[in-house]
Amino acid sequence: MSFASTARSRGADSGRPGDPILVVGLGNPVRGDDGIGWRVIDALEDRLEPPHAAGPGAGPELDRLAVGGLTLMERLVGYRRAILVDALEEGLAPGTVTCRRLEALPSGPAAHVDSSHDAGLLAALAAGAALGAELPSDITVVGVEVRDTDVFSDRLTPPVEAAVPQAVELLMGLLRPGTAGADGTAGADGPA
Repeated sequence: MSFASTARSRGADSGRPGDPILVVGLGNPVRGDDGIGWRVIDALEDRLEPPHAAGPGAGPELDRLAVGGLTLMERLVGYRRAILVDALEEGLAPGTVTCRRLEALPSGPAAHVDSSHDAGLLAALAAGAALGAELPSDITVVGVEVRDTDVFSDRLTPPVEAAVPQAVELLMGLLRPGTAGADGTAGADGPA
């Protein structure tokens, strides 16, 4: 299947109201805090109306992935806007929620956006664009600073667990019509 036919199959040219938005929680749900992306998507799913309630294509598409680089780039084909939720390790306090455009993210802190086992997402996006893929012009990364990612556990540490509602509220704001990605950082006491 070509990049162009993939885009059409995902509805990018279907005439739906609004731009197609994909929200992806990244991580591994059985590696402790690395599962934060999936947990945020679970909580966001509980907050959003089911797609059938407002008609087909009315809300964002939600997904959970444990990949990065080229595979993640392929999943973004056909969307005009994407929001990625991932674990970050930038030396901030665990549970700190950040929101940045992908290009503003320093190289290396996101566990899945920039993996050592694959091409970084920016390089993969450049390759996809060179091949004619219809890729999002707006990619926002909602990151949560993590502590324990090298454990076999489906539990988040308490400060990371406490960040889930804050990350969901941030996503709800980003998903309001007319809202584009923004840059900002929030700890336990402040908004993003």
